Amino acid sequence: MEDQQDLLCKNGEPQAIGNYRPICLLSVVYKSSHDNFTTRISPFYDDITIDVRRGVRQGDTVSPKLFTATLEDVMRRLEWDNMAVRVDGRLLHHLRFADNVVLITSNISQAERMLADFDDACGKVGLQLNITKTMFMRNR
Repeated sequence: MEDQQDLLCKNGEPQAIGNYRPICLLSVVYKSSHDNFTTRISPFYDDITIDVRRGVRQGDTVSPKLFTATLEDVMRRLEWDNMAVRVDGRLLHHLRFADNVVLITSNISQAERMLADFDDACGKVGLQLNITKTMFMRNR
């Protein structure tokens, strides 16, 4: 579908070309149709209806639930069992709290691979790592 642009007289004399402004009809139709779209998700067995927009407002009570559900899905898709560290008899490759994630591995090359995998998986669902808050810690 191509954008259809037309000229629209905004003010003044219709005979003066300077009074016309271009308007893209496809984006107007697209925007007006998207204003009526909703989606329904069912985290934790409760249906939630959400208006489809570019994102959910921060501070909205649905926002942390959507983030948590999305991050949970990202983490389940990653295949890191071969990079896990045994802690108290269990294999552990990450810890999460709110929007913080700690990747746990036994060497630097695995840590680099895990970070690249995690960044790639997050990007596929629209999440972005904040590089200014990303740190490397080492326990000797």
